Order: sequence, then C-alpha cells, then structure tokens
Amino acid sequence: MRARLTSIKNRIRHVAAEYNADRRDLFTSESLKYLRGLKLDPVDRWLVQRLLRELKLYRDELKAVDRQLAAFARTAPAAEAGHRALLDSIPAVGPVTREAFLAEVAGPERFGSQKKLTSYVGLAPGQRESAGKRHDLGITHSGSPILRWVLHQAAWQLVRRSSPWRLTFERLALRRGKKKAITAIARRLLCLMLAVIRSGRPYQERPPAAPATPSAA
Repeated sequence: MRARLTSIKNRIRHVAAEYNADRRDLFTSESLKYLRGLKLDPVDRWLVQRLLRELKLYRDELKAVDRQLAAFARTAPAAEAGHRALLDSIPAVGPVTREAFLAEVAGPERFGSQKKLTSYVGLAPGQRESAGKRHDLGITHSGSPILRWVLHQAAWQLVRRSSPWRLTFERLALRRGKKKAITAIARRLLCLMLAVIRSGRPYQERPPAAPATPSAA
C-alpha cells in the first residue's frame, strides 16, 4: 500500500514538474490546494484529479489500518506491550513493520539464533557447493512474504534516515549492488529487532566512526 502511495506521488510530481510547479512540500494540505489551482492542460488536469482522489483513498485506508493496529496493541499483554515499546526505539520501524514482526516471530524464545530467524523469514542467503567451493546464492524466499516486504521497506527508510546505516548500505552496494545491499540491511534489521527484544534495552544508534587522522611525524 505504501509503495503504491509513493508511485502516485511520483506521478503527480512528474506532472507538476512539467509546469515548473513541483515543490518539496507538495503533499501538505496547503500545497495540495495550490496544486488543484494550477492551470493545466485538460488531459493533465484530469490525470492529476484522478491521482489526487486515489492518493486520498490510500491515505484514508492507511489511517484506518493504523487505528486498528493501535487498538490491537492496547489489548496486548504486558510483555508484548514491552516488546512494542522496545521496537519503537529503532528508526524506521513503524506500526506495520512492528506488528508484522510480532505476528510472525511471536516471541524471542522461538529462535535459538539469529541464523534460525533469518532462515525462517526467508532472508538467509542460499548456498551451493561446486568443486569443493561454496557459492552464495540469493535469499531463500521461504517464510512470510509480508514480513520480508515490510522489512525491505523499513530498510530503505533506515538508510535514508540514519548515517551509520547509510554508510553500511553504501559499502555493501559497492561490492554487491543495491538490491543485494538492501536485502542485507533488511536482514540486519530483522536480527536487530530480535536482539533488542532479548536484551530488554531500547536501541541506541552509534555515531559513525571518525576517519583516522595521520599521526604526527
């Protein structure tokens, strides 16, 4: 649903840019009034109006989902409520990612290791051996496709919001490409979520390491 929202916004921005009318805050209430008042060609006007109606529909549906998730969370046992609070400390982990994780994982005691968790979710890389050499393959795609999808979406948000995570992503992308790099970030995020619950301590982001300075001669 959120991916569709992004697609709609990009299409609206594309039309606005053709009229030199794109702006950073294009989707605030005030800017949407400005957008509706633009003088557009009839075809573009029809397209923008249709996209704005679709945008409102998806926004309303997302709000309804968030309300249902909040209502469900309020009825949770104390231990589960504590897990939610801990997961909320991780940047880019919103209600949908949090609830998908809790629904699929159910509790930290189910998995004896992070490797078992990533394998269960389908984010563990497959491997094959040939001539005595081990070759890494893509992820197995077993487990919950919904949880994998929300983890990938959260991973993209994480690398945009967090400097340490962005640096890690960029280093991985140089070696393995962006697609495999974001999957690796999603896998690390999944393991982090389990670790935070097990530790009972909120996530604290470490600042990026300072570059080494040459020693004085």
